[in-house]
Amino acid sequence: MIELAEWIEDGITIRKTNSGYQVFTIPTQHFDIIKLSELTPERFKAEVEKQQKNIEMQNELLALAFGKRVEDGLFADLFENESLIRNGK
Repeated sequence: MIELAEWIEDGITIRKTNSGYQVFTIPTQHFDIIKLSELTPERFKAEVEKQQKNIEMQNELLALAFGKRVEDGLFADLFENESLIRNGK
């Protein structure tokens, strides 16, 4: 268990499912395994890398969807209306 300490230091949840187990840690988020013997340092490392790639992809998609609009000031009216509400206008 010591070899897994760095991956589970913030906690771990293991839930039994019909097809095996669902594991959750903060760095990995959720992932599925069939046998508990699959919980190795290598598996945790692979799941962390997978999660990091997912986050990078989400950030790229958000930048594509909203980045140009924010740069062009297309949401400026939303922020302007919010400040008017705060100022009681």
